[in-house]
Amino acid sequence: MLPKPDFYPRHAHIRLIAATDSSELLDYYWRNRAHLAGWEPNRTDDFYTQENMLNLILAAEGDFHAGKKVKLGAFAQDTDQLIASIDFSHLVWGPMQACYLGYSIDAQQQGKGLMREFLPPCITFMFKDIGLHRIQASYVTHNTRSSKLLDYLDFTKEGLAKQYLQINGLPRGETHEYLR
Repeated sequence: MLPKPDFYPRHAHIRLIAATDSSELLDYYWRNRAHLAGWEPNRTDDFYTQENMLNLILAAEGDFHAGKKVKLGAFAQDTDQLIASIDFSHLVWGPMQACYLGYSIDAQQQGKGLMREFLPPCITFMFKDIGLHRIQASYVTHNTRSSKLLDYLDFTKEGLAKQYLQINGLPRGETHEYLR
């Protein structure tokens, strides 16, 4: 079984998202519906329900126990509101020992340097405590904030994937691939 992450950087408590967080997760996605539309898959109205959030969390908990995924939430220190989501998914074991990194931040929290604060302890945890040796991240080329963030985190640009991600219902022609 994977060790459980639990971090307290300056502005948040970062931990696994649990079934008791389904209301917070729904609130996060609802508040950020327009903000995340340009960066995530197309979402139907069924996505924005309490039942769906609970199912997503239960699936993530099962994947965590199976060693396939680590779904983290960053909860604000002062309000305990979910302000960022950090996922390490598709964990591969054996000689590969790698995963994919995905993240999002609340629209109201952008530009404050919070992901620069939140991601380093999470990445260190994945390398040191989980034992991975490669983390991959993809972002749409016009997302300059993600580009700068991944550069700051010492990820290396590995290449350009054409129409790799399905964002808001459309294949994106240029997606940069990063690894660390």
